[in-house]
Amino acid sequence: MWAGFLNETIDVMKYTHTLDNFGDEVDTLTKVYSTRAKVNHLSGSRTVRSEEIQYPYTKIFVVRYHTPITEDNYIKWQDKLWRIQAIDRDRKLQQTVVQCEIVNE
Repeated sequence: MWAGFLNETIDVMKYTHTLDNFGDEVDTLTKVYSTRAKVNHLSGSRTVRSEEIQYPYTKIFVVRYHTPITEDNYIKWQDKLWRIQAIDRDRKLQQTVVQCEIVNE
């Protein structure tokens, strides 16, 4: 890990279950913490699914090794939500590589 490469701020998010005024369970996206990351573009395209145009993008977020991130977390970066697909912890380089796809909802 080199100094200066973690030049973007990301928010790690998680869905939590809360009860609304009527007692129904509601999933709410809450911020767990913020951290610094290096962002790499992996792929992107334009597809048509169910007569709807979608833009599936895949990014790589590189964070520090000790960052407590799991597959059930989400990443919010530049006001967009990213779903975590894979996490690779590299102890030798002291970094965690997180592969994400954009949430098209």
